[in-house]
This record gives sequence, C-alpha cells and structure tokens, in this order.
Amino acid sequence: MKTDTPLNIYLRILLAGLFIALLGIGPSPHIVQVFLNQARQSLAIDDTLTASQSIAQAAEYFPWRSDLYILAGRYAFQAGDPEAAIQFLERPGAISHLTPDDLVMLGDAYQQSGDAYMAEAIWRRVTELEKSRPAYQRLADLYLQRKDFAEAANNLREILLLDPSDANLYYQIGLLYTVSDPEAALPFLSQAAEISPTLAPRAKTLYNKIRTAHLFDEPAYTSLTAGRELANLGEWELANEAFLHATQLRPDYAEAWAFLGEAIQHLTTQSDADASYAGLPELQQALRLDPNSVLANTFMGLYWERQEDYSQAQQYLNNAIALDPQNPILYSELGNTLAKTGDLPSAQIAYETAIQLAPNDPLYYRILTEYALQHQIQLRELALPAARQAVILSPNDPRSLDLMAQTLLMLEDYHSAERFSLRTLQADPNYSPAFLHLGVIYLFLGDPQSAHQWLSLARATEPDSSTSEQASRLLAYYFP
Repeated sequence: MKTDTPLNIYLRILLAGLFIALLGIGPSPHIVQVFLNQARQSLAIDDTLTASQSIAQAAEYFPWRSDLYILAGRYAFQAGDPEAAIQFLERPGAISHLTPDDLVMLGDAYQQSGDAYMAEAIWRRVTELEKSRPAYQRLADLYLQRKDFAEAANNLREILLLDPSDANLYYQIGLLYTVSDPEAALPFLSQAAEISPTLAPRAKTLYNKIRTAHLFDEPAYTSLTAGRELANLGEWELANEAFLHATQLRPDYAEAWAFLGEAIQHLTTQSDADASYAGLPELQQALRLDPNSVLANTFMGLYWERQEDYSQAQQYLNNAIALDPQNPILYSELGNTLAKTGDLPSAQIAYETAIQLAPNDPLYYRILTEYALQHQIQLRELALPAARQAVILSPNDPRSLDLMAQTLLMLEDYHSAERFSLRTLQADPNYSPAFLHLGVIYLFLGDPQSAHQWLSLARATEPDSSTSEQASRLLAYYFP
C-alpha cells in the first residue's frame, strides 16, 4: 500500500494553507490555519492520531476538499483508530475519490473493527476495479479463517496469474485443494515440485499419495490418504478437514473417524473448555463402527495416554497388538505407556520386541536409546549399543548421529561426543539440538567461548522450541 512521505504531507498541508490565504474567504481562515499548523506539529513528533484529527477539523470548513478527509482517514488508520478512519474515508465526496489502495485500507479498518463481512465486500469491490494482489491476499486470508478452503484457493489463483513463477503459491493452492478436491490439487503440486527444489520432496510425496489413492476410485479413501499426508507434513488443520470430508463421503468409514479424532486432539489446546474430551466422540464412533480396527484401538490408546489414564491406554494398545501382533509401532507405543507408569522392565521388553520385528529400521533403536537416556539407565549396556546400531543403519541421519553424541556425553566421553555432534551438523547444518549439545560438550571441555557461541545459536534457532528453552537456561546459569 502506498503511503505519503513526510515531504508530501508537509506540501499538502502547506498548499492547503496557501489556498486559504489566497482566497481570503471562509468563516474563519485563521482557525483553519491553526488546525493545519497543529497537524504539522503533530506529524513532526509522529503523532499521527492528533494530526488526523486536526486535518479533519480543517476539512470541516472546506467540505469540498475530499483529499483532506482522505488524508485524515489514512493517518487515523496508521494511528490504530480504525473507527475514525472509516468515518473520515466514508465522508460524502471522499469515498468516491478513494484509490484502490485506500479501499483496501478501508476494508482493513472494517476488519479491525470487527465487521469482516463489510471488509469482504470492499475487497471484492477492489478486485472488480483492478487485479489487486493485496485485495486477493486479504480475501484468501479471510476465507482461510472461515475454513472455506476452496474459495481461499480461488483467490490465491488470481494472485498466481499476477505472479506465475511463485512456487509457494502453487504449493499452497495444492494444499488447499487437497482438502475438498484432491484431484484438482495435482497440477499445482506438480508445478510446485518442478519450480522449487525445496518444496519438491513434500509436493511430490503428496502428489504421489493422492494419485495412487485416486486409482482405487473411492473418494473417501482418497481424502483419507490426502489427510494422512497433510498430517505428516504438520498441516493438522487441513488434515482435519480432509478427514471430516472423508466421514461425510462415507459415514461408515471407521478409519476416517479414527483419524478425525486424532486430528481434533492436535488442534485442541489445554485452555479449551472441553480439551479433555476433544476427539473422544469421534474415536468412540470409530470403535462402534469397527471394534476390531487396529487404527481405532491405537488412537484410543493414545487418547487415554494423553489423559494420563495409563490403564485404559494399555488396554487399547494391547487390543491393537492382539489384532496386529507383527506391528513394531504398536510395541513402541506400548513401551512409552509402560514407561510412564514406572514399569521400566516391561517397557524395555516392549521396545526390544519392536526392534526384533523391525531389525533394520533405525527408528526403533533410536527410541530405545532415548528411553535409556531419559531414565538414565544402562547407558553403556543398553543406550550405547542401540545408538551405535542406529548410526550403522543410518550413517547420515542427523537424529541417529545426535543421539550417539548425547549417549557419549552422558558417558563423559566428551571428545567422541564432540566428533559425533560435528558429524550431525555435516549431515544437517541446521539441526538445532546439535548446537545445544555442542554447547554442553564445550562447557565440560573447559572452552567457555565455544560453549557460549553454540548455546547462543541453539537459543536463536527455533525460538519457541524446547531446545531454545534449554539453551536459554544454560546461558543464564553459566553466563549471567
């Protein structure tokens, strides 16, 4: 949006004063000049609200000067007074002289005042006047808030016509269409993958999942598959809508209800009034439809684990294991639940069973390592061999390398821990846990300068993460 420079502001007010002086007419040219002088003084100290009010008072004596009302409206909006901005911009004579940028601002003022429907109408009017990227973007954002993903995608497509090389737009449109019309998402995901190497892995995976599911000619299954991949990408709000769409297409689809229950929990915060029941009705519906659903029993077990009702969690996870005894993920989840009850020997057995079922998957060795590190048990006998095997199976995986570094750190083998942390960063230079662990390693090695450098980097990277929080505590303690 275009804004007036300070020079333009002063020139406008000066010209208005000269105009008054030359005409020598009006009820009180002197008082008008006082208002304009007040406006100049207010702008000099960046008091745009007072300047807006002074300009509007001057305009009262010259109602045909629509530019003064518009100027007053612009500065009222900048000052954070949307109601005053609306009042000035909609004055008779002024509103018909608003530029498209002014109209976008007027829509913003209505939205900030709580009238989203008037804002929508104004932004739509702007798009009728010209192809306005700001107006299309605001409409897209508004429809996203309303969860009208198809309409949001339509407005983003208008922006795409203005900037057809924007890979992020292709990707975002693809994500939005995935919810309501997965097939329509395919060309946008394909184009995003072609343009952007960064987006290619995510876009290609989602594209392939949708296309493969579409071959079964079962729309509910396609929506479920799309939702699962959206969840894997962390797009839980979109995943939730995809799962909901699947249940609407097929109300008897137990797996869709189970995934919907899981998605609702991810979208619910602890401050919500019914947080403890979020997702439970959907999970119960899934089990009513199919009591022998492995997925429904697993998600119900996870639900009760989150509620810290470990007895019920264990019951449902055992049900799932009885239905699918060769699934290592189920034993891993059971181990997690048993560990929380304090039954560490049984938890260890469950983790080791997962490894026996998937001996070539580094994931389960990492889980066993994390378990031993978290509870600080059998570090040399259990954690170290498991971490070593994870590295052997995935020598370039930063998670495996970092876990080996953590294990060696706990065993006080600081130089070896340093070596594996540096290898972690060779595999992924942005892997922030390695920054934290290097900082700790250098504290033990007596190198405070390096420790401060790595801990500061860990704190700055992903500021809201647990890694950043731990780094902040260490910096406060060791470097007050």
